[in-house]
Amino acid sequence: MFTSSITMLLLGKLDMKMKFKFGIVLCMITSCHSNMRENVHADKVITFKEEGIASISQDIDSVSYLPLESDSLAYFSNGTKVVFREGKIFVGDLFQHKIVVYSDAGKFLFTLNSWGRAANEYLEIKSFCVTDHEIAIIDNYNHFFKIYDVETGRFLMNKKMPFVAWDVEGLDRGGYVFAFSPANKEYHLNKARYRLFFTDNDLNITKKLFPYEENEFAPIGKMTYFSSSREKILFHWCGANYFSVIDRVEGDSIKIVAVDFGDKEIPDKYRDDMEKINQSGSYYIGETPVTNGNYIALEILSRDTYGCYLYSMKDNVMTQNYDGESMVMPYPLGVDEQGRFICLLNSFGEYEMLVNDGFPRASKEVEDHMENGGVTILKYVTK
Repeated sequence: MFTSSITMLLLGKLDMKMKFKFGIVLCMITSCHSNMRENVHADKVITFKEEGIASISQDIDSVSYLPLESDSLAYFSNGTKVVFREGKIFVGDLFQHKIVVYSDAGKFLFTLNSWGRAANEYLEIKSFCVTDHEIAIIDNYNHFFKIYDVETGRFLMNKKMPFVAWDVEGLDRGGYVFAFSPANKEYHLNKARYRLFFTDNDLNITKKLFPYEENEFAPIGKMTYFSSSREKILFHWCGANYFSVIDRVEGDSIKIVAVDFGDKEIPDKYRDDMEKINQSGSYYIGETPVTNGNYIALEILSRDTYGCYLYSMKDNVMTQNYDGESMVMPYPLGVDEQGRFICLLNSFGEYEMLVNDGFPRASKEVEDHMENGGVTILKYVTK
């Protein structure tokens, strides 16, 4: 979504009337709907309950701060996709079409900022993925998959894209998985109507999953359709009450996890009208779920709530944030290589609001960094 997860978390301090008005506007901009007709078998069902949910603080062991080194070349306005890989941090600003790279200690290394029409440049970064040797960028305008060296950002090669895609992740065995979701009836950019495309290293399609009908569509409301950890890739498309868990190593191994909202499920007749969805009080999955192997973070939205929930796979129990508690977790952008959920803290004002409710303080050095406009990563260790 266009609004940071921490900003959304702090909206909990607004009165309910204001939250509702803001939510309507936000959903009209960023949410999505679908006429979902496919019959999907769920390998696992998570039951969502409105009441009796314990505090997320019981699942959080500790939180730490990692300041990102400030540099004129490292400026970004919106960390849309953040990847931890090979001892580095890759912060993708998909609005400014750049990727800022840091060491895992927060030291600035280089920025991939090659906008232009030359062979080594791109007209957009729709999304990107990182492997042990490359940064790979989707440039739908040029119909190229652009490959850059992971250590230096040096351009390596272009690969012709055989389809349009909104997101991508690399597979450990080689090859990639791409995501697409149609916008409207007049916006079918791919002849093959599927939401997932698996390819080899040369972008030859090896498998297609999740077909859709010609009259099915979903306004693009997500900047990213995948989240990833060392072992798993999670995929969610707009309007679905389920998500897919892809084994990064095996590639072909896919499990479906559904979320049962009971009588608060979005009625089919409302799926194309976000205002009615909000008025009905229905619950739905917002951003793509994120897992660290033991827990799954879920963004569950409705008319009255913006919620980051943690689902324990071991205990089959869900916890949530509560306003005014000292330990809260904004919706994470992903996980690091140690399985810690990560969030971006973009301003000192956001930090102060959290601390005023009892959130653990950072060191004086980190506070000075934020007060001077620096960005800091929050890392959450779960129990």
